[in-house]
Amino acid sequence: MITFNVGDIVVDNSGNYVGVVCTDGDDHEERQTWEVYWNDGDTTYYEDSESMSHHKIEAFQWSIRLYKKYLDIICP
Repeated sequence: MITFNVGDIVVDNSGNYVGVVCTDGDDHEERQTWEVYWNDGDTTYYEDSESMSHHKIEAFQWSIRLYKKYLDIICP
């Protein structure tokens, strides 16, 4: 099973959205899930290893919103 940590950069299965993991994993409906803030400004609360994967972000993929959220997470 793939696990994620707070501050990990992830990509959704479509490859269209890059996000940052905001919380430690939680059990929801018998699966491990995480809250993720996406580069379009949306926050989802029940992402799992089937809906996203680890990602090495490229410079052009950063949005101002994502950058700000990332800094808020790693430098509280």
